[in-house]
Amino acid sequence: MSVLDATGAGADGCEHHGARLLASLDRGWVYALPAAPPGAAIRVFKAADTIRPFCWVDGPRTEPSQLSHAENRARQGR
Repeated sequence: MSVLDATGAGADGCEHHGARLLASLDRGWVYALPAAPPGAAIRVFKAADTIRPFCWVDGPRTEPSQLSHAENRARQGR
């Protein structure tokens, strides 16, 4: 799994950590490396939508940047 940010810089990793990283990026994307199991990139993409970005600061998560994409869509009624 490789996760890339908006500038094209990336990091390789497992599905679990790839999803957390993707959830933490604005306009990031993911693609499967040649040895990745079938469907890995889709699983990472779907997981990243529902998990919260990595929280760098302790405290309540109330800002849109601290919530998952799915939580933000729900707040907007979509």
